[in-house]
Amino acid sequence: MAELHPDDPTFDRPPAEVRRFLEAKGVQPSWHWQDLSFDEHAVAFSVAKSAGYDILADLKASLQTAIDERQDFAAWRAGIEPTLKAKGWWGRTRQLDPATGEMRTVMLGSPGRLQTIYWGNVTTAYAAGEWERIQRTKRVLPYLEYLHTISEHPRPQHLAWVGTIKPVDDPWWRTHYPPNGWRCKCRVRQLADGEVERKGGPTDEPADFGAKDFVKKRTGEVSQVPVGIDPGWAQNPGQSRTQAVADLIAGRLDAMGEDARAAAAADLADSWLAKRIASGTIPFDPTSSDPDMVARGRIAAPIAVLPERLAKRLGATTRVVRLRLREASEAKLPDGFAATVQDLVEFGRARAAGEGRVTLTGGGWEARLAVPEGEANAVILERLWKAESAPEPSSP
Repeated sequence: MAELHPDDPTFDRPPAEVRRFLEAKGVQPSWHWQDLSFDEHAVAFSVAKSAGYDILADLKASLQTAIDERQDFAAWRAGIEPTLKAKGWWGRTRQLDPATGEMRTVMLGSPGRLQTIYWGNVTTAYAAGEWERIQRTKRVLPYLEYLHTISEHPRPQHLAWVGTIKPVDDPWWRTHYPPNGWRCKCRVRQLADGEVERKGGPTDEPADFGAKDFVKKRTGEVSQVPVGIDPGWAQNPGQSRTQAVADLIAGRLDAMGEDARAAAAADLADSWLAKRIASGTIPFDPTSSDPDMVARGRIAAPIAVLPERLAKRLGATTRVVRLRLREASEAKLPDGFAATVQDLVEFGRARAAGEGRVTLTGGGWEARLAVPEGEANAVILERLWKAESAPEPSSP
């Protein structure tokens, strides 16, 4: 399988998965990179100290062109630098730090900053695009191998991870899927079962160098970061984007008018994430108390939109119904299940099924919707079953 990489000449144009990663982002001014969480960075294009200069749209459009046309850094810089200078976003200046109220001397545009902006956006676009392709092909290529870095001065931890072979959905890839830091050039390769057998099988225990505290100076928030991975990079951009985009879609659906919301609901059944959750192909153990597994169970995709009357009956502040991995792992959902759920919420007969729950009946189907305790901004599909073939399960 050809590997995706910004410097790989295999493609005249990068695959659609790569091109749409940046394209789908909104713009969000910020003063410091730590002002946005990693999940927010997954759906928002932001450049520190850009507020007030009207340059975000210019930068995003130029980077989109760079990705679409496979421009190298020199070509991209030559195109965008005159615009940034014309708008005054260049060199050092004094700015007010909104978090502290202090005036600081800060660097706006510079060759070094442009290189960081280019590298970060292009590399994460390729990583996220590659992850989407990996998910589509993992049935025949179910393993990933961590490949040797091509950096002149590789991090010793990254060298120690070279040769690690793990299943695509192994939790290790959530934190160690490259890039694993600024200017990291590590890569992965997808493998079939036969090749993994010839290599001696999957890796039992990859090198573990422990974790270190990372303190966000602007918020005081403390997080654990694996040694060898830069703060902010201990995430898989493809995985983070998957759920962040689902959350973004849900928020936009809630903000739509009735007609637009109804039209959008008809498209939700084709969501890649909804299909993956419903198919049962995402490994999940509902009995596990492991924090990673518990978090995985909360992965959810929008699948239907509630009428206002039903949202009020549930006590929900959202109109969007989601399917979570936890519930889907215990159900056998039929093809076209999302359309069935949408018909039930629009035309089914509703009856109470406990606090924050309703059961809907109609067309030979029954479904239970629930608002998780303490989460009025979420409505989940707990169950869906054929009314004539199965009794209604008891409330959990």
